[in-house]
Amino acid sequence: MNSIENQNNANLAQCTSESDVICVIVTYADRKSLLLTVLEGLLDQGVRRVIVVDNGSDWPVKDELSLHHGEFVDVVEMSRNTGSAGGYSAGIQRAMDLGAKYIWLLDDDNLPGTGCLEALLSAYNHLRKKHSTDHLAVLAFRPEHQVEVAAGMPLHRINTRRNSFLGFHICDIPYKFWRRTPWGRPRVQEKLSALFDVAVAPYSGLLLPRTAVNAIGLPRKDFVLYADDHEYTSRITHAGGRIVLVTNAYLEDLEKSWNVRKNAGNSFGVLLSQGSEFRVYYSTRNATYLSTYCRSHDNWMLWLNRRIYLGMLDIIAVLSGQNKRYRLIKEAVDDGLAGSLGFHPRFPL
Repeated sequence: MNSIENQNNANLAQCTSESDVICVIVTYADRKSLLLTVLEGLLDQGVRRVIVVDNGSDWPVKDELSLHHGEFVDVVEMSRNTGSAGGYSAGIQRAMDLGAKYIWLLDDDNLPGTGCLEALLSAYNHLRKKHSTDHLAVLAFRPEHQVEVAAGMPLHRINTRRNSFLGFHICDIPYKFWRRTPWGRPRVQEKLSALFDVAVAPYSGLLLPRTAVNAIGLPRKDFVLYADDHEYTSRITHAGGRIVLVTNAYLEDLEKSWNVRKNAGNSFGVLLSQGSEFRVYYSTRNATYLSTYCRSHDNWMLWLNRRIYLGMLDIIAVLSGQNKRYRLIKEAVDDGLAGSLGFHPRFPL
């Protein structure tokens, strides 16, 4: 056996364990009870340390966490709420400075289920045998957000088509009608496939190695809030890497998200009736920018999808009396098309 083979075997033998992982959580406002519940859950996961980014909280995060958790928790204090992009950027950088081998990203309301981290590491240790760790990450399963996976939809329906606008593509219209019929309605699967490849991922539940952070850098702070996680993780798949959803690594959302479609029936209803103005503005602006500058391969098709989507949204807004919200959405789209990112003075966090 030559030296190269010896080295490869040695690398495979060094399987990742829970003690190699530093967790990064971003919190803000008055979310103390949620955060404390998650921290208690992480003690059972075996992580070595948790970095909590105080992103403009209304309570003394550092003082209270230091008192009750000691060195288990390291607090990064931001001067104000910098959004998810600024918060996770600071948290990931802190984890790298502390020498993290692996970084696990969570929201402050993501409670890992029993054996969640163990399942993620098991999948990662399997995948790393065949894939470069420079562009490899694994993701925990959140049924409320990965509804297509939970419903057993095929993989090509789970990942958004290229040149889609806010998740809409004209080629998907026939299928959307079909799946609303008794014959085409997706059935919830009793047993899911263990692993699913996804094109992009949220921060919530994402586990990535130090080598991947070295390769892709940090989140873009000018995204502020929403879609920054998709831009960040798309760097992995655009480089030919893999993001793998691990369905037996369960993550519970203690607080329901504002933009879950089942709350309003479809994406039109979500934008027109759900969430505050700043949430709708940043999510729409950033998603527009992402589809225009980071995902588009056919400007004509993207333009067509955008025109159809906004036209349908305009009609629904008129019929439902949501003209003011539509104007806000149109402003966000225009800013995204212009590449005007960063904080908007009319929409403070």
